[in-house]
Amino acid sequence: MGKAFFYGLHFTFYASFLLTACTPFQSQTITPPHLYVFDVSDLHVDHYALCGGPCPNNTPPPKGKTHAELLDDYDRLIFLSSLQGIVNKERPQLYLIHHPSDQFWLDTYQEAGQPYGWLNQTDIIPLPDFEAVLNTFDGEITGLVEWDDAVPATLNVATTIAGVEGWPIVRRGSALSEALSVRWPIAQSLAGQFTDNLAAYRWAVETYLQTGRANFTLLAYLEDGYPAQKYRQGKMTRGGVYALERDYVIQQGGFAFDLSPWRDEAPEEAELMSQIMQAARREAGLKLIKIWGFIPWYEKYAAEAGAGGSHSAVDGEWESTWLFSYYAAYLQGGGGDAWGAAMANVSVHRFGPKPAGEQGSNGDGNSSFVTRHSSLENYLLPDGSVNPKLTFALFYAGDYDLVHPTLVSFAAGEKSTWNDGGRGRIPLAWGINPGMEEEIPGVMSYLLATRTGQDYLVGANSGAGYINPQGLSRRYRQQWLTRSGDYYQKYGITVQGFLLNGRGYSLPPEWVARFAKIAPDGIAEPYYEIEGAWPRLVGGAPYIGVPKETLGDSVAGSAQNAHAVYRRNQTEGRPPFLVFRSSFQSPKFLAEVFAEMQRQDAAGEILSDTGEVLHPNYRMLDPYTFFALLEQRLRSSPP
Repeated sequence: MGKAFFYGLHFTFYASFLLTACTPFQSQTITPPHLYVFDVSDLHVDHYALCGGPCPNNTPPPKGKTHAELLDDYDRLIFLSSLQGIVNKERPQLYLIHHPSDQFWLDTYQEAGQPYGWLNQTDIIPLPDFEAVLNTFDGEITGLVEWDDAVPATLNVATTIAGVEGWPIVRRGSALSEALSVRWPIAQSLAGQFTDNLAAYRWAVETYLQTGRANFTLLAYLEDGYPAQKYRQGKMTRGGVYALERDYVIQQGGFAFDLSPWRDEAPEEAELMSQIMQAARREAGLKLIKIWGFIPWYEKYAAEAGAGGSHSAVDGEWESTWLFSYYAAYLQGGGGDAWGAAMANVSVHRFGPKPAGEQGSNGDGNSSFVTRHSSLENYLLPDGSVNPKLTFALFYAGDYDLVHPTLVSFAAGEKSTWNDGGRGRIPLAWGINPGMEEEIPGVMSYLLATRTGQDYLVGANSGAGYINPQGLSRRYRQQWLTRSGDYYQKYGITVQGFLLNGRGYSLPPEWVARFAKIAPDGIAEPYYEIEGAWPRLVGGAPYIGVPKETLGDSVAGSAQNAHAVYRRNQTEGRPPFLVFRSSFQSPKFLAEVFAEMQRQDAAGEILSDTGEVLHPNYRMLDPYTFFALLEQRLRSSPP
């Protein structure tokens, strides 16, 4: 790759501070002599298996369960996740199995002779029952923190307290609390302390955030204790309950909250959410802030049936992400459901081995295209120009910008998007956030070790974490580019596969030029966010629009989407370069889509609006060949 991408700064001291503030998270690999494993799959509700997605409110409990039993299960998951975060603070000790993906990673980490096999010398000790868990970690528990489901926010407040004080979490009045409080004292009870959620969060801000006792660089947007209220009312939860996501927050001493971002629906909540961000920003100074979790759109703040809002789920995602971006905070985790699985065991994953790095692996960015790609002559005419009778396609496989979907979908299983046996059939541009090595370094090591020669890493939206670039104030732009550039360089990434600005706002050309510094080989952005003509060169990098049509649902439908984009591209007089985006589609599916595109082309089934047979002559390219050809086309025939 080799192209320099750092901006010069005016003041030496300021530059030194920025590099320190943006240094990638340091995670030391710790191979434990033994690791205790406890199966909690019976306590977990797989909403995907139960309902195929978010469950309607009138859904009955899973077979063999009552609402009261679901509430007991929820209590145990909260306790175990909080215990896990506490006992895993310094070293990995407790691993929970709630879904097949957990077992996959545990098995994978035990593979000898692999760069990701960091547990191959570890003695794996299954714990047979809940009592065995308590006995094993008895000496590490000094007390409990109790929350009150009459004020659901107290669960998140208790999560913050657990991380700071080291006390596992129980619910006031639960059978679990009564049983465990005989064994350990209730060190702090939040029951009866607050009139409502706002009062609870204001107290937590004053006590833990403004004082710096909580980790102000890790804010956790986690659904509060609302699932307990639903179970008590005899109602089913619609999606994941944000129980197993808490271990990492507690391990890192983060600050947890759950508030609406919508000022037109809940102005007091939205204002308090801004105040939380302001307080964290004051404490963080020039450091970036990490957001763990995700807006619980299927249960709250959205127009989905039973979620109690008027805005769409996507709008809620964009509204909250824009707010976070304004305070130089980026999303990194996720949460809730990913095909029925929670984001579990990150407090263990973070101790895995970081990849050695892939610097220069995808091309050096300065050497000639001919040197890097021997197949150049296949796409050029004798005079060196790009063959205008060919249509060049690039498949972007996303969106692995957050830990949660990456953990779940890269594991083997029915919904695997990495291990479906189809990788290597066609070149794919994998939109991956390399900054995830801070939390799941072993998974990133596995990714690099198992990819084929047809798997290429490109930047996801938008950099080393999910952020809306234009939302950043001028003060924090360089921090973001430095963080992203450091990780891009390590992972050999010189293409920004999807540059997302959120809310549908166009990204000014000067911002695109900034990304050209860290992704000099090419940038793709949703076409509706682009200012000016495209494709074109911006900051020396070829820059192209990504259509709204995506690859998904069905093979035939995806092929038709591709042809629709091809026809529009012809009508608008653009060069024959097309980027197609997919979200969590398997390599096998994408290969079948391209095969169908080629079949329909050969069979003369692609028609113009007037019925004329069209022959796009599609050629599937890797991202570096694609953008290098596009650059050559733009330099020889500017738009």
